Amino acid sequence: MAADMAVTEVETAITRLGRITSDIKTKTSLFKTPQDTRANHDQLNALAKEGNDSVQMLRKQLQSLSSATSTANKSAVRKLSKGFQAQVTAFEQACSSMVASEQSAVELIRRTSTKLDASTQGSLACNEDQLYAQAQVSVYNEDDLVRREEDIIKINHQLREIKAAYEEVGGLLEDQKDVVIEIANNTENARENARDGLENVQQADKKTGYCTCTCCYLCTIM
Repeated sequence: MAADMAVTEVETAITRLGRITSDIKTKTSLFKTPQDTRANHDQLNALAKEGNDSVQMLRKQLQSLSSATSTANKSAVRKLSKGFQAQVTAFEQACSSMVASEQSAVELIRRTSTKLDASTQGSLACNEDQLYAQAQVSVYNEDDLVRREEDIIKINHQLREIKAAYEEVGGLLEDQKDVVIEIANNTENARENARDGLENVQQADKKTGYCTCTCCYLCTIM
């Protein structure tokens, strides 16, 4: 019962990771449009963190399930592990796409706009949301761009953690594959032993029948 509940929890968490990935794709689609804002990027950062936390939690749950689940239920854990890897791949791709778009946006602003000088800061307006909307920005605040670059660094760090989790679960899948092969070998050995046992019984029956017939024949002669 406890194992079944744990499996259900993992299934639910994998589904939730899929929803997080969908939300990231939706918000990333706003990049370079008038709808993009700093708030949108704050929400993306929160989603990326939530997704990474979910990946790490799932990694631990799958490791626990793999070691605690009975041999008969290993196939269920293997199926969950494959589902986890598929969702992690989609999540990683969504985050990588987001990072690539951010990097190109920051590079474009630095290349085509002028950094706001402290001496002229009072006379020039600089709206951070304009930087995200890719509006006609002639000047930018360095702090705003640094904040975006820090976001990129954080998400890249999370991506490394996600890749490590993916590889760990990949190792679990290999272990589970070995278990499945071992089960198959044990099953085949059991079948061979059963066949050998049956053949021995049949041979013994034949010998017993032969002896019985011989005894009857001798008695008839006598």
